[in-house]
Amino acid sequence: MITLTSDEQAIHRALLDRSRAADPAQPLDACLSYKALGFLIDPDGINTGMSRPPFRTMFPALGHVSMYEVEHGRPMLSALVVSESSHAPGPGFADLARHLKLKVEDDATFWREELERTLRFWSAQDPVLVLDAAVDRLMGELQTIKNSLRKLQQSA
Repeated sequence: MITLTSDEQAIHRALLDRSRAADPAQPLDACLSYKALGFLIDPDGINTGMSRPPFRTMFPALGHVSMYEVEHGRPMLSALVVSESSHAPGPGFADLARHLKLKVEDDATFWREELERTLRFWSAQDPVLVLDAAVDRLMGELQTIKNSLRKLQQSA
């Protein structure tokens, strides 16, 4: 189980608030730059790795937040964070998705779809969806264990 650090919790809260307030019909309007997120979570610029380029500590923290979300059966919250110049996430976003065994055929398409999923999920503000996502993830893990046990029994 992933546990978020205090910086990661601050990122999670900021992105969660933004997702909940977003209009799913306008997904790009919900995005914010790495710099804007840095100022949200560190307005005084104390943690320069979070609030100033090259954001050395922000990138791994964003990845950890998304890993936490996927572990709980939810979309990647870091889909909301984009480069100021390209208005798209860095290549690490799709790389992380692949590492998490999510299906990524085209990086840009995957990002747009994940952004839309994130906003639909969180803007609904439906606690049943959150619980269902966690239960679905747990059931998937149990099925994997069950399949592994069957294979062990068959080979014994």
